[in-house]
Amino acid sequence: MAMVTEVFTPAMFRAMAAKGYTQEDLCLRVGWSRRKIVDNFTMELAAAIEFLLDTPAKELWNFRKGELRALQAGRREFNRMLCSREVIAWARRFPVRELESRGLIASAAGMGAIGHNAASATTACNSHAQRYESGLVPREVMKFMGVASIAGWQKAYAIAQDTLNPHAYSAWLRVGELQVSRPPADFEIDRGCIARNLAFLRNNAVPYRAGLRRVFVDTLRKCDVAVLQVPAFLAAPAPRAACFWKGARPVLQLPTGTASDGDFMESAYGAMGHILYNRKRLSCLVTADKVISSDPARGVAAMHIAENLLLTEAEECEIICCGRFEEPRCIEYFSRAFHVRPGIIVTRLQAQRKIPAISPLNAFKIAV
Repeated sequence: MAMVTEVFTPAMFRAMAAKGYTQEDLCLRVGWSRRKIVDNFTMELAAAIEFLLDTPAKELWNFRKGELRALQAGRREFNRMLCSREVIAWARRFPVRELESRGLIASAAGMGAIGHNAASATTACNSHAQRYESGLVPREVMKFMGVASIAGWQKAYAIAQDTLNPHAYSAWLRVGELQVSRPPADFEIDRGCIARNLAFLRNNAVPYRAGLRRVFVDTLRKCDVAVLQVPAFLAAPAPRAACFWKGARPVLQLPTGTASDGDFMESAYGAMGHILYNRKRLSCLVTADKVISSDPARGVAAMHIAENLLLTEAEECEIICCGRFEEPRCIEYFSRAFHVRPGIIVTRLQAQRKIPAISPLNAFKIAV
């Protein structure tokens, strides 16, 4: 047991600020509660925190001379964790090859030995399997993800856990997180202004063709929303949209590539609904078949409001009451009457199973 009397020292707060972490962020990414960190501080935990903050433990805390040997033992325990079967199996499920090709984690040539495996540094990089077993790849993956344990990954990326490929989805989110800096001071977004701009885009989006995505992104950026367009990994398709917060800055993350105008706007408006109508800073993922929110009840409410921004229930009911869904002129009429893109009407009617998924009306869906 370490003899540290103060865990959250001024030096630790400076290191956390450099990484853009709050106390809550650090506890999530370590995988422990704040109380557990303070009450059960060990040298292995010190090694995990120095790994997470990329700052030597001796700079974070004042150790007595005799405790430095215990610190070395704590680092060896942390390194042994990186070489455990559980962590190796966890790391293998990430799109490691693509992360290496994008320069997000070190390649085989750039990996150095760790801890008790230092003697086998040369052979560790000789094969794909040895790089995992030696702990080199797990270490790089944890470093990229900004976590110090599997539990920390599960807590920090809780919204990705209920997807078909949580590893690829969380890595996709992490790529976006690394592109957004935490504001130097908290600020309040003007939710009313953002809502008015979203309503304006809905009512005036009909003339835009290929430029719709660009106009949408530029408009939100002018409202202090960080909008990211991040390529998907080959290992798994990216979510249609995601939202999270970096401090007080809301972030909307979209995959690159084309999408139909209906899918694009429904997904983007769904994610923006979480930003606009939840005072808590909630995260969400919009996938092809569901919406995953860090607060399911609030997520449903946000999605309902976002859908109404695109096509109100009254407008949808009026279209359904018309009943002539297979006629293009019907779609064109309501598009003009409600100032909404025809692709959105088709997408909504297909979600209601009023129009089959394969239909000539899909021609109204413009790729943006």
